[in-house]
Amino acid sequence: MKRLKISRDTKSGYLFILPLVIILAVFLAYPILKAAVMSVQYWKMMKPSPDGHYFVGAENYVSVFQDSFFWNSVKVTLLYMVVTVAARFILGFVTALALNTKFKGCGLARALVIIPWAVPEVVACLVWILMYDKDYGVINSVLNGMGVLSGNLGWLLDKNLALPAAMAVNIWKGFPFVAIMLLAGLQGIDQEMYEAATVDGASRFQQLRDITWPSLKPVSMVVFLLLIIWTLKDYAIAYLLAKGGPARATEILTIFVQQTAFKYFDFGKASAVGMIMLVASCIFTGLYFRALSKGEKA
Repeated sequence: MKRLKISRDTKSGYLFILPLVIILAVFLAYPILKAAVMSVQYWKMMKPSPDGHYFVGAENYVSVFQDSFFWNSVKVTLLYMVVTVAARFILGFVTALALNTKFKGCGLARALVIIPWAVPEVVACLVWILMYDKDYGVINSVLNGMGVLSGNLGWLLDKNLALPAAMAVNIWKGFPFVAIMLLAGLQGIDQEMYEAATVDGASRFQQLRDITWPSLKPVSMVVFLLLIIWTLKDYAIAYLLAKGGPARATEILTIFVQQTAFKYFDFGKASAVGMIMLVASCIFTGLYFRALSKGEKA
């Protein structure tokens, strides 16, 4: 009877997770498998072959690595990732330190700081597009009023300004998440350590260096890797603001994949880039879970 009961419980458990397994298989596993197959097949829809989607081996991958526009997207993506991840982390860390102190209106400040992260990306980008407008944007008006500029700038029209403009939106939108996560970590630090350090004559900087930062390392590593993973697959902000332009100045890898597939209709090449990005994401995801497990053991 005991074996029968365990068997029934196990079957019941499988039945409960079956819908999730089906959903993951249909919407995640199958598309990944299909993209992997397409990446080694002929899928140039502008030049259809009488042989159909025949096997081409590594030809699509070779084409990707020989494409100068791909390497431009890699460069743009790396620059976009390095700047935005570093800026979001630093700004979030400073904000968390500020919000961790007790002051009048602290609760309201903590509630307000989450607003940029909570605003949908489409809504946020539409607002920023209006703010960046060359003729009527508030950013040009403010900078001209302060004497920083002597004329209006086309922030999203200039290839030298479009990427920094997209980075600014990404930073503004993402730093609240870092702040809230690090604030939670700060509140978990034993205050007696600070009291003992104060008695020993340690300065605020020494306390930050020797107590705060080491205590935040586990959660900091997790947040840092999450930012990298999310930035690698980012699409909406750069696309909504400038659609990869001007002159491919904001064409990150996700936009390169979209353009290759749905503008030039080379689905094989787009799938190859997608698989390369998947491998990179898996590497960072593995590092994320490793950092997460270390944080739980700490």
